[in-house]
Amino acid sequence: MALTQFIYIATGFVSAFIAVFIILAFLNGKWKERPHRLSWAAFVTLLLYWITVLTQVYDLFPFDVGNFLFDLLWLSSAILCLLAAWKESKNNQAVAWFLAGISVISLLFGFILVGISGME
Repeated sequence: MALTQFIYIATGFVSAFIAVFIILAFLNGKWKERPHRLSWAAFVTLLLYWITVLTQVYDLFPFDVGNFLFDLLWLSSAILCLLAAWKESKNNQAVAWFLAGISVISLLFGFILVGISGME
């Protein structure tokens, strides 16, 4: 298993672990307001992106198409999470920090993958 795949798997498990705690806190009534739908959509989008990376769906496409899809989905999901975190900061700080954290992690690892794939 490559190092980048291990990093993505570890990040996915940490994010799922944090998501479980957020859902449990919501079910126990520790928040006054529910998270916005944009926050849920952003998290699901980023989670689906990670699943497609880990299952290597991009290898099914030709090289140029796979790289284009990878970059497009990576940037759009990370920016969507940052926008959702900014909107959620007025509603729930915990959800906003969670979304901002996973978005920054995704951006950093995405930049690392783009840098590694550019080396020849």
